[in-house]
Amino acid sequence: MQFLTAKTVLYVRLAGLTCVCFFLLKKPQILVNANITVLLGRAMNLPIVQATPSNPLFGVLAVAIALLVVGDLVPVLADNVVYFETLVPTRLLFFFVLASFCLVSDYAVVANNLVFSYLFLEIWLNFLVFNNLRDEKYYRAKEYLETHGAELREMADAQVMPIGEDR
Repeated sequence: MQFLTAKTVLYVRLAGLTCVCFFLLKKPQILVNANITVLLGRAMNLPIVQATPSNPLFGVLAVAIALLVVGDLVPVLADNVVYFETLVPTRLLFFFVLASFCLVSDYAVVANNLVFSYLFLEIWLNFLVFNNLRDEKYYRAKEYLETHGAELREMADAQVMPIGEDR
């Protein structure tokens, strides 16, 4: 069995996004001046965001991220694996495109250290979820074949029709 399951990584992602929401509401300067955001911004030659703590956009951003958390919390609690098997590759595509835009664009509203750091962490966590979902799908299929293999073989044998005989 795996050390990290997809469900565990999803819970870590939800907890992390909840912390981001909290810091956006209480002390956004912690996120703006965090070492990882400054390091990634400098490494990718992106502009560093200078923000005031009373900026109302932080509240709007916190609400948007909180809605992402609630939107993912319900399917995680319901063990809706199919939901995440379709959503995670779509998210990865979107985050890869947006991160690429950050790197090649000079549009500082989107191409800055905070946006790129968020996208980098989302890509990393969603890639972990994607790999774990794929492994878990393989193990589910293997277990199903082990338990129902005889039934499936009987059904397949019943459907085989000889070729070349008169009908």
